[in-house]
Amino acid sequence: MLSMFKSASHIAGVAVVLTAITFAGFAPTVDAQAPREASAKEKAAWATEWSRRVGVELEYSFDSSGDVAWDSAEHPLVFMTTEGPGYGGMLGGVTLPGFAIFDADTRKPVLSKDYDVLAWGWENVFEPHGLGVSPDGKWIYLPTGVGSFMTMNEDGVGRYLIINAETLKIDKVIKITGQAHHAKSYSTEAGEQRVILYGWSQPLFVLDPDDDNRVVGSVTQQDQGVEAYSYWPSPDGKSIYGMGRYRDFEMRKHLLDNPIWRIDTETWAVKKWIHVPDSAPVWMSFTSDGETAFISGSRNSIVMEYDVNEEKIVHEQRAGVDGPYGAHFGWDDRFIYTIGKGEESHNRGKMLGMVDKTTMAVPGSRAMDQFYTGCIRGDHGTLHPDPEANEMWISCNASFEVVIFDLDLREVTDRLPLPRGGSTHSGAFVSYPNGWDGPGENVSDMAGLHGSALEAKRQIVAGEYQPK
Repeated sequence: MLSMFKSASHIAGVAVVLTAITFAGFAPTVDAQAPREASAKEKAAWATEWSRRVGVELEYSFDSSGDVAWDSAEHPLVFMTTEGPGYGGMLGGVTLPGFAIFDADTRKPVLSKDYDVLAWGWENVFEPHGLGVSPDGKWIYLPTGVGSFMTMNEDGVGRYLIINAETLKIDKVIKITGQAHHAKSYSTEAGEQRVILYGWSQPLFVLDPDDDNRVVGSVTQQDQGVEAYSYWPSPDGKSIYGMGRYRDFEMRKHLLDNPIWRIDTETWAVKKWIHVPDSAPVWMSFTSDGETAFISGSRNSIVMEYDVNEEKIVHEQRAGVDGPYGAHFGWDDRFIYTIGKGEESHNRGKMLGMVDKTTMAVPGSRAMDQFYTGCIRGDHGTLHPDPEANEMWISCNASFEVVIFDLDLREVTDRLPLPRGGSTHSGAFVSYPNGWDGPGENVSDMAGLHGSALEAKRQIVAGEYQPK
């Protein structure tokens, strides 16, 4: 699998921290829509039993119709990723929450957009983490909020901006109970669209993009018994897994394990709690058949193999990096690439690890390799949905770039600075084969490959894939 960029020279070293970047013919834009607080009638119409269970409410409602903001026919495959102020003493060149869109074929920026929430009366801005996109590419979900990591437990500080992908205007602002963290999508067995949202001090709630982005499922802290750090849908859409993490760092230092749990997406009941040998599980990636999943454990720097049918951890292996965050497959269901963020550690990671899952059952086996990326505090990797490209796009929230790692060459082949010099935590590859004349498709995001891209991988694994 060789892409058109394989001959690109490797750019070594730590990326320069940028505070302002200007591209020829490229103008970042700021949105200053005046907020209109949703009326009591609008709030009641949007609310459901599931939103009320977890304290989520509609705060602002906008008219998101209008002129087309960018040409999806000209850019039929794009990568959307957050762009924010930064955190942890490493700040970028922006003060507002927003995102950037890159053409996934040319790697050039299409646009950068942020939203002037300070004009709404916010005193400051919480760093946007993982951006989500609805399965049909119509809606963008941008996590943000007021305050910082010091305000994670304060009620009502977090927000999700729901944005019309065609006009890039805000449609709704959802107010949550803690700080917003990640958004990701999945589809049910019946093909219904779903979007997962959650945050610190905000347990899982799930939206239906086809029903005015109303909440159709949720799980309370009491249901779980412990706070979750993240949630992950199974490929068949039948289950969502919560990764348990106690808030207190000193407690995590002394714990040897933690629970994860499986949520039924029909009843929204917790069906099973599973013991895992790490106090800070983070990421969950499934094999293409959905039979096995692999979980990164950042406290012990391990990767754990989870048997979906047996509902237990069956093997573990060192991750090859310190404090792994993302744990990602390429196109073969064999090698797992672990992103060394330095989670639970120095939080300045610059390395990528490699684990061969076929050796995990072998006594005494270890991680296979490690690669220097210079991607400072890299956390999320997103697999490019073209198997011929065979590359992973890694978000670097402290070197303010997206690093492209070639899975054939096993080296960095390109670095994409964020247009405004902001911090980024990834998002999604979205395909618009017919421009705005038909539905798009979220083909790869934090939850892995979706739709046509997942089907292509299943064909590759089965030896049946025919390149187009």
